[in-house]
Amino acid sequence: MSKFWSSLFGKKAAPKQAEAEERGPHMPAKEVPIEQTFAEKFTKLGGKFVYCEQLEDAKATFADIVKQYPNQVRELLCLNPAVGEKLDVGITLTKTNLNAKIMLCNCESLVAYDGSVVVCEHQLGANKLADLPETIVILAGTRQFAKTVSDALKNIKHRYADSIPLNITSIKQYKSEILNDDNYMNYGNGVKEVYLLLLEDFS
Repeated sequence: MSKFWSSLFGKKAAPKQAEAEERGPHMPAKEVPIEQTFAEKFTKLGGKFVYCEQLEDAKATFADIVKQYPNQVRELLCLNPAVGEKLDVGITLTKTNLNAKIMLCNCESLVAYDGSVVVCEHQLGANKLADLPETIVILAGTRQFAKTVSDALKNIKHRYADSIPLNITSIKQYKSEILNDDNYMNYGNGVKEVYLLLLEDFS
């Protein structure tokens, strides 16, 4: 995570005490960067966040993820072959095998408000989240952050002005070692083990 902060913001955060002295006791609270808000909420919910400076870092990270499932990853569910080609996965890509161990996709937006990931038919096809593989690896870019779900929907409307996609939804129940009330009640209903590989300038 320290790699993420130093690369994204250019310098390490100053100690809180020094910052408070500089701003003064009556100054309004400093707004937390949208990237930091998302990363904190996403990981708190159980999502696994990896910042990748270069495409080679993303490739290496994906290879490490696949190694966690020896002899289980024979096909990779990926509805957008271009995403698979980006990572040079070396695994047979399938658009139909929902029983594949891992799904690889991109996304539409990363929502800071609740740490969710907005996707649509371009990533999911007509499939429901609950029917997809338990493990999802998402390749996203630093330009895809949105403050709220409403902002994310506006981005989709702007991006696909001529043809608004169907099956717009958000992934926000992540598989975690610690079962809290939220993911316990939703277990088996869209709860996924989600890896987010955040890459500079990926879209």
